[in-house]
Amino acid sequence: MKAIDLDRMDYDGSQLHHAFAYEQAKALGATICCFRGSADVKEHLVDLEDSLADDFIKSKEMWHFIIEIPEATITEMVVWQRLFISMCIDNLRKECSSDTIITRKGDDIMIGNRKLSVSIATLSRFSGLIHVGINIEVGEGCPVNAIGLNDFTSRYSVTFGNMAEIFVEEYNDIKDATFKVIEV
Repeated sequence: MKAIDLDRMDYDGSQLHHAFAYEQAKALGATICCFRGSADVKEHLVDLEDSLADDFIKSKEMWHFIIEIPEATITEMVVWQRLFISMCIDNLRKECSSDTIITRKGDDIMIGNRKLSVSIATLSRFSGLIHVGINIEVGEGCPVNAIGLNDFTSRYSVTFGNMAEIFVEEYNDIKDATFKVIEV
């Protein structure tokens, strides 16, 4: 797996597709792209529940992560998604005060009763795809009770700036572990 830092880019959902990393950085195969920018997703909603409810995603600024894993199943992608979310929580807890209550609710990072993240796992014809967005600054027009990193920590650049590399290490270690066992 390769980590690709795309610096700044706004997210509207159209980026969640096969070969996004190739379009942006000529990287093929298993990848995780990260970038910072706003989120305004209405037309390209992937979550059927949100779509049926005529919901949308909006945030002034987020950390965005797009993960692509070739030939994965939807179950595998949901497991990778939840692992990534749990890893984000682990790193965030290292940077926050002990009185900050950080939990995982399904595929969401919660700070108390407020959502810090959005996330979806899906499939393309060729690969599994995940988008995770971590609020930095929620701004106006967010449809849910949300919170941004700016509201409770100033160290998020350290925490999320290296999350793609941390995930690559874990992904590669897991893949290596699957090859070093003896068939019984």
